[in-house]
Amino acid sequence: MRVGLNGRDFEYVSGEDPMVGAHLGGPLVKGIQSNGILANAKHYVNNNQEINRIGQSANIDERTQVEMYMTPFEAAIYADVGSAMCSYNKINHDWACAHNATLNTHLRDNMGFDGFVMSDWGAVHSGAPDYLPNGLDQE
Repeated sequence: MRVGLNGRDFEYVSGEDPMVGAHLGGPLVKGIQSNGILANAKHYVNNNQEINRIGQSANIDERTQVEMYMTPFEAAIYADVGSAMCSYNKINHDWACAHNATLNTHLRDNMGFDGFVMSDWGAVHSGAPDYLPNGLDQE
């Protein structure tokens, strides 16, 4: 959560500061999964706007994305989170659930995520050929 007016802030644990999110997210993942429940890191990534959430594009530079938005997710991955959920929005004009750079390059390659990526409800806008090679595992 970076924007306090986001209508889905109740679903986020991180707050407005990425370091707070990193400190809270890892222990939360470990606590959930210690009870035999698969934790899910959502909404990956750059999803902080409720108005036009399905069509808006989060146009963001690489440094801001990595330092401000990915830090809490990275902590969840280091805590061995089992799944991640991509979001409705676009990232630099490409759908988040079909965004190769964020799902494959950042999430899997750079952060070492080895769980599965699922879409949020209704976040897939075309067929599997557009999504599966770009990092989505489950609609």
